[in-house]
Amino acid sequence: MAGPMTDDQLRQTGLTALEGRLGPVDALRFLALVRREPFDYETWRKKTFDGLTVGELFERMERTSTNRS
Repeated sequence: MAGPMTDDQLRQTGLTALEGRLGPVDALRFLALVRREPFDYETWRKKTFDGLTVGELFERMERTSTNRS
């Protein structure tokens, strides 16, 4: 896709990815959980990525990208 996605395109792509990975029922359950529970992005980011080098982050991205292909 050329250029950044619009909000509508991002929303549709995200929903399609969730449904493809989780199925329609669990995708809806996930969305309900996200709306209901508070989410602190900074805490999640630190827990997920702190202590990793740039090289390690790049390797993770490559693995994720390869697994999706």
